[in-house]
Amino acid sequence: MERAARGDREALRSLYEEYSGQLFAVAYRLTESSADARDVLHDVFCELTEMIRGFDGKRPLGPWLRSVTAHAALKHMRSEQRRHDLAIGAAPDDLEVIASPESSVLDSIAVERAMSSLPDELRAVVALKEMEGYSHREVAEFLQIARTTSEGRLYRARKRLRAMLFER
Repeated sequence: MERAARGDREALRSLYEEYSGQLFAVAYRLTESSADARDVLHDVFCELTEMIRGFDGKRPLGPWLRSVTAHAALKHMRSEQRRHDLAIGAAPDDLEVIASPESSVLDSIAVERAMSSLPDELRAVVALKEMEGYSHREVAEFLQIARTTSEGRLYRARKRLRAMLFER
């Protein structure tokens, strides 16, 4: 950590090799785009030397990096002011599915499409709470909303997802 804070390339490369897969998954779930997730990951690692100086070590590095990445992805989404939809004829790279090994590909695609159809504010809560495991308090901090707002958005998102996935 100290070496990375000083800008040591080997220390930063080591952090990248260890955490880039997890961080890409966080960014992808929030942005719904491989290209945008790569941009977010790039931004995080470009600014990591500065950000690491603010790391207090009170919590493990992995969760802190995921938190930083979630913030960067949300910032990226706000700055872009756009949504990415799955479309027929999209590049194969845009159709990546991040799913658990036990789920079928078709179910994974259905979930990804259902998630894509959610408004950004609902999708962000689902991704952070259900997929990344953050508490409502942490989700509220990330999104700069009240904890009760996070809970309400999750309720509405689950209701919409159930309707889309089980009433087809």
